[in-house]
Amino acid sequence: MCKKTPIAVLLLLTLLSSCGNPPRKAGAVREERHTPELLAAVPSDALAVICYDHCADGMRLYDSTSVLAKLNLTAFKNARMALSLCYNGSLVPVLALDCGRTESTDSVSAVSTLRTQAASLKLHTEYFAPDKESGRRGFLVITPSEAQLTAVRRHIGEYTSILDAPGFRQALAAAASDDFIIFRNSGAERLAPKGWLQDFPRRDLTAFLAALADWTVLTPASGGFAIQPVCDASDTYYANILGSLPPADSRLDAILPRDTRFAMALPVSNPQMREAVERYQDASVRLTRYQKKLAELKKEAGKDPLLWEKELDIREIALVRFDGGTVTLVRPAKAATEHEPAENTRRGFIPALYGSAFALADDSVTAQWGGWHVFGSEADVRAFLEAERPDKEEPRITLPGKGCRFLLYEPDKTLAWGRKGISLIWNSNQ
Repeated sequence: MCKKTPIAVLLLLTLLSSCGNPPRKAGAVREERHTPELLAAVPSDALAVICYDHCADGMRLYDSTSVLAKLNLTAFKNARMALSLCYNGSLVPVLALDCGRTESTDSVSAVSTLRTQAASLKLHTEYFAPDKESGRRGFLVITPSEAQLTAVRRHIGEYTSILDAPGFRQALAAAASDDFIIFRNSGAERLAPKGWLQDFPRRDLTAFLAALADWTVLTPASGGFAIQPVCDASDTYYANILGSLPPADSRLDAILPRDTRFAMALPVSNPQMREAVERYQDASVRLTRYQKKLAELKKEAGKDPLLWEKELDIREIALVRFDGGTVTLVRPAKAATEHEPAENTRRGFIPALYGSAFALADDSVTAQWGGWHVFGSEADVRAFLEAERPDKEEPRITLPGKGCRFLLYEPDKTLAWGRKGISLIWNSNQ
């Protein structure tokens, strides 16, 4: 969606941040749950929908390079809106605006003026009159695709919409505000912008997001968004696996270089973590492959990865990208003794145990520093050991590390899954 945000979530983490800057204020919590009328204009196969009570706030979340951003929507700045993303050979936006609440006393003139402006931008529009039977007010639909407008007409004529998509009503119920964004996780491959998190294999990322949950709901909250994955209780969903783990503490921020560009941390609680991973592998029909990989690594290294994990009593895994390179980190229960870079005899152990998100192109070297084990290429490991870190008097990178299940950090935002749920927060010092 938005070119401005490269964080996404490997572990949620992305679709979530494919939005732009946060809105100025959070939407009010709904005392009575009701269905936004404009969802009638969102096709059942839409991959995402941004629904906001005030158009000016909702449109700030959409791609500023889109032709829709060229529209002068001043007359509709306080109108309700629903912007859906549909796939019709390419990703197509469909904007629906409530015409019963405009800044002009003459709403007919305001609609006519906007339609003329849209036509000059080669956008297709249609006005849908109020529906007395349902009590729905009139609304205007704008899209760059004539074929997509035809699809919207068909859905409205047949009284079908995104509300008929399996699981969407549960996702809507999870939204804590009249303002929300809902993503269909199975659409990750088509939603994810090109070049998104390019340091990770795109195919692995989108496959992970598709398996994370059925839907992901973002609701405005103080300084960012609250995030809620929505799915049934099956172990095939990774959100259920992470959600079943007891919160633990992260200590990653204590050793981050000043020039950290991206950091991902997974606090570990065993045996719960290992049991949960194996439940997921089994439910996803990957258990045999997982066990085979561990057996291969045991043969190559002369050490069982599971025994290595147990002996170290691993408490946290992390991946850090900084100006000097990329490394993975392991924090054992007992602080590691300082050690200069040497050959890594445990190559491949970390991604095999904790997932491909922690894989490196080169993990041939390891060192011990700051109580952690550091893995990567020789150049990257040495760069990490020698990287500048803030002095005690200087402000440093701070992460919400108490009682968390997962952390993602970029200089302008942090995603944290803590005891109270998942939050995406824009960092105030940026």
